[in-house]
Amino acid sequence: MIIFAGIVEGLPSAIASTVRQVSAGDMSFFVALVMVAAMLAIVAAVVFCERAQRRITVQHAQRMVGRQLMKGGLTHLPLKLNPAGVIPPIFASSLVMFPATLSQFLDHPIFKTASDWLQPGNALYNVLYVGLIIFFCYFYTGVTFNPVDVAENMKKQGGFVPGIRPGARTAEYIDRILTRIVMWGAIYVSLICLLPTFINNYFHADFYFGGTALLIVVGVAIDTMSQIQSHLMNQHYEAFMKRGGSNTNVPGYSTGGRIRR
Repeated sequence: MIIFAGIVEGLPSAIASTVRQVSAGDMSFFVALVMVAAMLAIVAAVVFCERAQRRITVQHAQRMVGRQLMKGGLTHLPLKLNPAGVIPPIFASSLVMFPATLSQFLDHPIFKTASDWLQPGNALYNVLYVGLIIFFCYFYTGVTFNPVDVAENMKKQGGFVPGIRPGARTAEYIDRILTRIVMWGAIYVSLICLLPTFINNYFHADFYFGGTALLIVVGVAIDTMSQIQSHLMNQHYEAFMKRGGSNTNVPGYSTGGRIRR
């Protein structure tokens, strides 16, 4: 929330800067409208991609848990399009900017040359940045999500994917789907992180739009809305249960503790 507030705090200054550009004639009114429409479309696309899931159908058979018979049914295993979040672009930008950081402390021609080649907006910078984002998307997803453990837990709970044998075959099936999803998610994150370069080149805007800032703002907003909705639903059910428990018009209920017959 602190990072979210710091990013959103710069929104009024960005709007004022755009208005000044239009007033001074540095940017036409039509170009400003196109830029605003493109930004709104990009935000909508980011919200859609951050909420996108690939749901794997899981069938649960009837089983005995203690003395209770648990009914079977269909559930879903959700796999997010971007399971790594903002971690890959943060790591990628840190590594790409590392030579520039070294050139500030070490006065050597090699570090100076590397810093010049890896300036934001250069072709080498963009290629290396995208490559590192794709690598860290797979790396972080592999660290945080283990298809073998998911398949084993699913098997212990009596669940299976229809048409797939439980165990190793299920783990291979989940891993194959996850690999494809992470590739599309990595491409999506790379495009979002290259947005500031395209906006500055084509619209000549004086503000920063896209990259990790946009991913953080949208992600925090979605999580906050989900928590608020969950909190409101809990309060609604608690109030409903309290009203139901204090109802004295139920047949057979007496405030004196006796049962009317």
